[in-house]
Amino acid sequence: MTRAGITAFETVIPPGNVSRQDIARLSGVDAKELEEILPAPFLSIFDTDKSDWEYATEAAQRVLEQGNMAASQLDWIIYCGSGVWDKPFWSPAAKVAEQLGATQAHCFEVVNFCNAGATGIAIATGWVNANPEKTALVIICDRLSGLIDHADSASRALFNFGDSVTALLVGIECPLLTLSACDMQTDPTWCDMYQGEYRQGRVLARKNYTRKGLLQVYVEMLSQLLDRSLSKTGLNLLDIKFLLINQGDINVHNALLTRLALPNERSVFNYHANGHLGGGDNWIALRQLLKTERLQKGDMLAMATSAMGFSWGISLFEVTR
Repeated sequence: MTRAGITAFETVIPPGNVSRQDIARLSGVDAKELEEILPAPFLSIFDTDKSDWEYATEAAQRVLEQGNMAASQLDWIIYCGSGVWDKPFWSPAAKVAEQLGATQAHCFEVVNFCNAGATGIAIATGWVNANPEKTALVIICDRLSGLIDHADSASRALFNFGDSVTALLVGIECPLLTLSACDMQTDPTWCDMYQGEYRQGRVLARKNYTRKGLLQVYVEMLSQLLDRSLSKTGLNLLDIKFLLINQGDINVHNALLTRLALPNERSVFNYHANGHLGGGDNWIALRQLLKTERLQKGDMLAMATSAMGFSWGISLFEVTR
């Protein structure tokens, strides 16, 4: 049976950036401590004079060109992120559709922070499998840097938050990746650890309280979800060529690989090249694997995602092209 999958994807990393040195000066956080949070010398950020939807439209146009598809052929446009859009009470998915001329599509948003993209892909895959003549455009876009008050040293764990946008086409025709399994779960006991507040026309993330043990919860949740997804597919860990994970915390990354007894060579580390670029991290890493021909048809790939809330996800993909 033909399965829906990702037929094309494009990631836009903005040229603008803020330096680690500038963040240290603004926050007063010790340079050595900040380097542990943000190993890269800079962080890519969206231009303040350019709206998020403009970046999203650019990525969408690129992926349509790559997939040789007209915007009029799109049936769904799913815009995924934190829910802090360019404007309140407004649909960024519909705005992108307007710019593309996608007048036949149903446009909506998925809010699950850095797990939103994986959720949107799971929704799109299920719908396309049920309607194989249709195609979905999934956009993963957030201006995470705009949510961070770099003068607030209590928010230092988020000082590596940067910006990117990824656009993906989900369809039946010659998919590059097919979704073999997807499992997600939330631990709601952490829901109030971070909260946004309105400050001078901005939404800023604030740490509400300190609680130990989050790293262990990350490792436990992702390990359990991976076991669950592998069981569904009849695979084991040896069948997974690479495990990719959001580049939010290198300590979580290392701890997860240690728990799974996986060598670093079976993952991708971009912490010294840039910050945490939201839901685009795994797609940036995947593009690197494809460019260096480290993935072949038939290989299995696991993508680990996580988000405020806190939520976690594992998506298993098969390379099918």
